[in-house]
Parts: sequence; C-alpha cells; structure tokens
Amino acid sequence: MEIYELTTAHKMSITISNARTNISLNSNIAFVEDNKLYVEPFVYEGAILNFDSANVTISMIAYQEEKSPYLWQVVHIEKEIRDNTPYHVISSNLSGVKINRRENFRLFLGIEGTATLMGGRPFEVLVKDISSSGFAVLVDMTQPISVHKNDIMQLEFVDKSFEEDFVLNGRVVRMDKTDKYLLYGCRLVAENPAIDKYIANKQLENRVNSAKKNNNQ
Repeated sequence: MEIYELTTAHKMSITISNARTNISLNSNIAFVEDNKLYVEPFVYEGAILNFDSANVTISMIAYQEEKSPYLWQVVHIEKEIRDNTPYHVISSNLSGVKINRRENFRLFLGIEGTATLMGGRPFEVLVKDISSSGFAVLVDMTQPISVHKNDIMQLEFVDKSFEEDFVLNGRVVRMDKTDKYLLYGCRLVAENPAIDKYIANKQLENRVNSAKKNNNQ
C-alpha cells in the first residue's frame, strides 16, 4: 500500500525508536496530498514533537477496523502550517507492508495481570499470550479458585512499554495443567479491534529490538 491510498477512515500510529527506548503515539489523519500524510500534531508530555533528530527511527502502522494493518518500516516526519493550522507531514520512500491478521497467530506476552470470574474476587494471573480471537492465562495452583469450562473470565493487564491497559472478557474453552500452574484458554466474547493494533505494534517492537540486537553484534 502507498501513503496516497490512505484516507481519513484509517487509524494510525507511529513508533519512535532510538538505542534506549521505543515510544508509540496515535494521531488522526487530516488529509492526504502528493503521497504525503497530513495528521494532527503528535504531542508528548504536553509538547508538540520535533522530529529533526537523526538518532531516531520512525515507523508507522495504519489500519481500518476489521481489516489487516499495514506497516511502513521507515517514515519521515516534518512540521507544516496550512491556513494557520499546524500539521505533522508523514512521507516514506517505502511501501506499506500488509501484516496478516490470523486468528491462530498468538503473541507471547508474559505480563502479570488480574482476572475475575463472574461474581467472584480478583486473582493474579500471568498473561501467557493473546490473539485476535482470545487469550490464555496461567494461574498458580496454590490460589484457591475454581474455574470451569464456559465460565466468563474478565482479564485486566497493563503493557507499560505502550502505556496501554486492557480489559478483555472471554469464555473459558480450554483447561490444562503444568507442574506449577493451571492454564486457561479463553475465546473473546466480542471482537476487539484494539487487539489487532496492539499485536501489530508488538510485532513491530520485536522487529526493532531484533534489528538493534543484530546491529550490536
């Protein structure tokens, strides 16, 4: 996909990366002109960002609900004022690459979270993985809880690297036992487009971190 094919119906985010950290930010598309994307200015900690630094790499993801997202691995951003309105203008020498949206693709997380069964008390879990259709959690066997198939489980977790928190509701469809943990696999009771975007951003973060690791070797 080319930038000129995007419309205001698309949602988008960028990931700014340097040697130490990654920051993801969202914005709204105002209009497209000459294969350049004009978006509302990116703001971080109350200030409009300046992208003049040569020490960062910027990538972009654009998507529409219920459709596969597209990834631009490198984009360039400049400031521009039109009719007294400030914009960030995004361009790229690369085409956007489609990130396949597969129900069976599971993203490993390993993030601590909290789960609740209908009418019960919260209990600690380890979020093993998520996908566009569900999630799996690990529960320490020593916790005094009783879970059955078809129970509705509400999962809450925070990904601090993206400053995003999630509340997901799933129906328990699978139960397994390991040496120390009980594993519960849940299917989402409703589609959540934010999960697809989150998975795409995490994939991008993993690629960026892998590239940094290879460059340092």
